Amino acid sequence: MKSFLFVLSLFVFWIHCSGKMPQNNAVPMFLLLGLGGASTSSSETAEALNPLVPGQAVNLNGGHGNVTGTVIDTDGDGIPDGILIAGSNPSGDSPNMILIDSNGDGVWDGVDVDGDGQIDYYISYAEDGSIRLTTAPNGGGSPVVVIPGQGFDTNGDGIADNPILSLLSGDTTPPIASISPAAGVYPNAQNLTIQCSDNVASGHILYTINGTVPGFVPIVGNLRNPPSTSLSIGGGGNGTYTVRYLCRDLAGNVGSIQTEVYEIDDHVPGVTASLSSSYVSNSSGAIQTSQLTWSSDKTGTYQIKRGGTDCSDGNLISSGNITASVSNTSTTIAANTLTLGNNTIRICVTNPNNGYIGSHSLVLVRDDTAPNVTVSPAGGTYAILVSASLTCSDAGGAGCDRIVYSSQTGTPPSDPNLSGVNGNILSGSLYTGSIPTTDGATSFIKYIARDRAGNLSSVSSVSYVVDTVVPVPLELSLQGGGTEVLAQWAPVPGATEYRIYYGTISPVTLSHANVSGITTNYHKLTGLSPNTTYYVKVEARNDVGGVSPLSAEQPVLTASNPPGTASLGLHVDISSGQGAESGTAPYILINPSTRKLLAVVNNGANGRRPGLFICDLDGSNCFYRDISAGQGENSGYVPFALIDSLSGKLLVVTANSSVSSMKPSLFRCDLDGTNCSHHDISAGQGSGSGYRPSAVIDTLNRKLLVAAANMGNSGKIGLYRCNLDGSNCTHTEISNGNNTGLNPNMKIDMVNKQIFIVSANLAAAFRPSLFRCNLDGSNCSHSDISAGQGDSSGNSPFLELDLLSHKVLVVTTNLASGGNGNGKPGLFRCDWNGTNCTYTDISSGQGANSGVDPRLIVDSLSGKLLVITTNQANQSKPALFRCNLDGTNCTYSDLSSGQGNSSGNEPGAVIDPISGKLLVVTKNGTNQSKPSLFIW
Repeated sequence: MKSFLFVLSLFVFWIHCSGKMPQNNAVPMFLLLGLGGASTSSSETAEALNPLVPGQAVNLNGGHGNVTGTVIDTDGDGIPDGILIAGSNPSGDSPNMILIDSNGDGVWDGVDVDGDGQIDYYISYAEDGSIRLTTAPNGGGSPVVVIPGQGFDTNGDGIADNPILSLLSGDTTPPIASISPAAGVYPNAQNLTIQCSDNVASGHILYTINGTVPGFVPIVGNLRNPPSTSLSIGGGGNGTYTVRYLCRDLAGNVGSIQTEVYEIDDHVPGVTASLSSSYVSNSSGAIQTSQLTWSSDKTGTYQIKRGGTDCSDGNLISSGNITASVSNTSTTIAANTLTLGNNTIRICVTNPNNGYIGSHSLVLVRDDTAPNVTVSPAGGTYAILVSASLTCSDAGGAGCDRIVYSSQTGTPPSDPNLSGVNGNILSGSLYTGSIPTTDGATSFIKYIARDRAGNLSSVSSVSYVVDTVVPVPLELSLQGGGTEVLAQWAPVPGATEYRIYYGTISPVTLSHANVSGITTNYHKLTGLSPNTTYYVKVEARNDVGGVSPLSAEQPVLTASNPPGTASLGLHVDISSGQGAESGTAPYILINPSTRKLLAVVNNGANGRRPGLFICDLDGSNCFYRDISAGQGENSGYVPFALIDSLSGKLLVVTANSSVSSMKPSLFRCDLDGTNCSHHDISAGQGSGSGYRPSAVIDTLNRKLLVAAANMGNSGKIGLYRCNLDGSNCTHTEISNGNNTGLNPNMKIDMVNKQIFIVSANLAAAFRPSLFRCNLDGSNCSHSDISAGQGDSSGNSPFLELDLLSHKVLVVTTNLASGGNGNGKPGLFRCDWNGTNCTYTDISSGQGANSGVDPRLIVDSLSGKLLVITTNQANQSKPALFRCNLDGTNCTYSDLSSGQGNSSGNEPGAVIDPISGKLLVVTKNGTNQSKPSLFIW
């Protein structure tokens, strides 16, 4: 409605100005336009009403007046793109107005008269073919009258209120074209914008990207409307792209041609590199430098750095320029510029065109530590043929390169040698496999190792005395009963068969009855006469024809009553004149050569020094020896005794608090208690390192092994491994947690070459723990063997190995509250690897605290366990709990034989094979804590 009123007012104004009324009912065209009849929103109608074709003369004032302009096709594509206003451009080859199709429907709906890219006036098409400009689309707004040479009248007053045509007619200044971004090198395709700027009105923009020169007459290039246009270059990938461009203003002035060159380069430099050696050393004679050789596939600048995480950090080694594909060998890296261990060497190359950095890193190891060679088996005397295996290890990080050795029989060979720099062998042979030894001779081997940094170990040597004559079997123990004798002995290295010789007449010879073909280190003789003493020897053989001498002879009685089952026991005071407290912590064993009872004690009557009582097996003819070897008071705590049958010596290990603050000590004596010597076996461990020692003898390696609670190492189990004379001791930490190794007790399995250690594990609330290790203390494993028993179920553990049933047996004072605990004796029975453990209360009806200080003997012949305790439920008298091997069918016996209260403290026990009796020695509180022997 507003449009209609506006048009109507124009009509009235026209009449007023002309003084005329329209003739023949004619209505001016602009009035029809104003009423809406000259335009439509339909594209088909618009196309039909769109008469613009190139070269057409047009009257933009609705058909009134003269022709106002000519339709221009600037680029010659047959589509009009502008209108030249009459008299505005004498050349006639460029428009003054730019045609605009704002909605893309193919109909020109407006004109841009000032070159800003926006519609200034809208084109209105009438049905009679006339054209008019208006200030609003679709014929809306005010009519716009073109006044050639002046401008545009938008308010009908006949005066150009937009004088743009007048300005153009006087414009002689060419426009200026610019582009952004500027020419240069870019890492990827770029979107460019060309801008045309003019003092009056910008015109068409013209550009090429194919290297041709753009021009307006004729049109060469891509023509675009003002004032700016966008284009993309680099879509074809890396390369050089040339953009040429210019623009023309609406006055027909043509600017100069501009040229910009763009390079697209998205290349990240590729770097390859190598080191002449990946390992260096600052040691003399080793590889002290490494040559870095590298190249880049891109010319640029480089930095070589050490360390860091990428090219932004690290220490600069060198820098400079690099030419593509030219090898660079200018960098030599010295070991003394590196840190010990791994050093990252990084080559960083920068592409100057795009700033991209390519890199390559290598690891250069500085290792100043010489490698180490271990040999297996250790040098020594062997009864079987052995081969030496050499193993190299390198703690410095470079890793071992090679071992060179020399070997010779009879005398040591010359030293092997090799170059640290290149590994060339100068003397000796390259080690590739085990080195054989010679039977019946001494074989000498020397060896040296090199690591990959060129460090050389010192020359070491090892020798082997090999004699395939089989060693004599040792540690023969016997138990007889009924018509059987069970014989056990230590395994003989290299033996593949054992033979037992036996008879009722001593000495036993090869002519006696024998059993051959035995492949285990135990055997049961059957079919014997009851209540008869037999004498037994053992022979070992190997598979190369070697035969050992017969072992030492041992007697055994095929007793009618199994040990511990006598109807009446016997008590004997064996103190031999020693005073009160002389029987503390007795440990007893039988000397197989003299058939004497040996009781080692912590003699409180002698300043708690270690002492030895020697008696006949019936407790008679006792005498006492001070075996402290000059050590002072308190040197004999908790003694543990062994017989070294290899040298015929008594070995006693104690916690020595005399001058060494509870470190482990060894007292080594003749079997009669004379010629004693003392040896500190603590291997450098500190105070408190020898609590509650337990010991075994490794007959294979001829070593004494001692396990003790190392309170100087947070209560862990310490394993002390020494020669049998107490020399060359080493220490190994067995348990890996604090307070895991209290009250350790150890046994040895020479068949499988393992040690078993049980402890009261305070870290696990005093539950029992089992540790299994190789004979040298390596490759240990731990098992919680508490089998569901609660806290404090593992106090005072005592361990035995049931070799026949292949079970681990542990008895403890089970102090777990309630039920099976309350200080009663308990049996933990496990598979050989410490798994599948079961628990049995073996107290046989005895009350609380009936299982104090338990000691365990496996009576394999009778298939029984003998557990001896201090029965505090029976006034601390000695007690025997006798059960099947699985802990069932237990019986209880009071062993006190008339002795009174506290007669059973700290019991030690052994089976006498000669009488078939159970021998128990205690600290007898009824008799002033002197040692007492109970025989059952």
